[in-house]
Amino acid sequence: MYNSFIYSVNTVLPVFIIVALGWILLRMKLITPDFTATAEKLVFKVALPAMLFCEVSSADLAADFDGRFIVFCCLGILITFVLLCIFVPLFIKRNDRRGAFIQGVYRSNFAILGIPLAESMFGSEGTAQISMIMPFSIIMFNMFAVLILSIYAPKEVKLTLPQFARRVVGNIIKNPLIISVVAGIPFMLLSTEFPLIITKSLNCISDMVMPLSLICIGAGFKFESLRGRTAAALTAALLRLLVVPVIAVGIAVAVGFRGAQLGIILILFGAPTAVSSYVMAKNMKSDHELAAQIILLTTLLCALTMFAGVFLLKNFGYI
Repeated sequence: MYNSFIYSVNTVLPVFIIVALGWILLRMKLITPDFTATAEKLVFKVALPAMLFCEVSSADLAADFDGRFIVFCCLGILITFVLLCIFVPLFIKRNDRRGAFIQGVYRSNFAILGIPLAESMFGSEGTAQISMIMPFSIIMFNMFAVLILSIYAPKEVKLTLPQFARRVVGNIIKNPLIISVVAGIPFMLLSTEFPLIITKSLNCISDMVMPLSLICIGAGFKFESLRGRTAAALTAALLRLLVVPVIAVGIAVAVGFRGAQLGIILILFGAPTAVSSYVMAKNMKSDHELAAQIILLTTLLCALTMFAGVFLLKNFGYI
């Protein structure tokens, strides 16, 4: 048990120390909101795509690709979304809150926080596994978000079927993470070895992902934004961080997933809500303040729930 505790501390705590550092640096005015906004774009459009391209292009398809693992993750996202669509309208009567609530529960910050956690837990094996599931999860997260926010949107922003299709396709083909994964596939299939100068350059860019993304998460955290809508936000956070990951990981253990793949499943279903859900909720006239509170609560509480999840899985020998 002691070894499991130390492993959990060494895995989870460094990630959230850097998140806390981002909050402190902003309050000390060593970084500014403008810097954070620019850094977020740099991570999303340059550093993270570079990391995913490196992982995919250098992957061993026979060793790293696991269709069973991908199907499990995709089914988990789909079932979570469908169940939320069935039950949430029974308890939340305001249309603008329904979409924000559902999105806040099923959509995780899998890329920005997931990759640092996976790398901290499993090293290159973790990032290779997460790279395989990344394009599928991004497509599903975006497609379901556009769908549910459109269903509960006011008439003036509700999307027709052609508009919905264009929005989804546009989000997919313009997403830098999907582009980088797709670009890396031909090099993976051809087992291409890049010149050392290119490999080192890409690796240097990739190394920016963990510190910059975590500092930005911390810098964007505002305790004052937690006021109001507390009950709905806390309910969504508990579903996001406890109910969904416990069920998903429990089923994954029962069907035989172990090691890095089980860790990725924990991260996929137990990571905090994606920051981009706030932007989409605001653009679609959903309750963006509720969306912001769900993001803040899940980010704050994730340190505890992720630590507990890693500790339990390690203690029982599953990872």
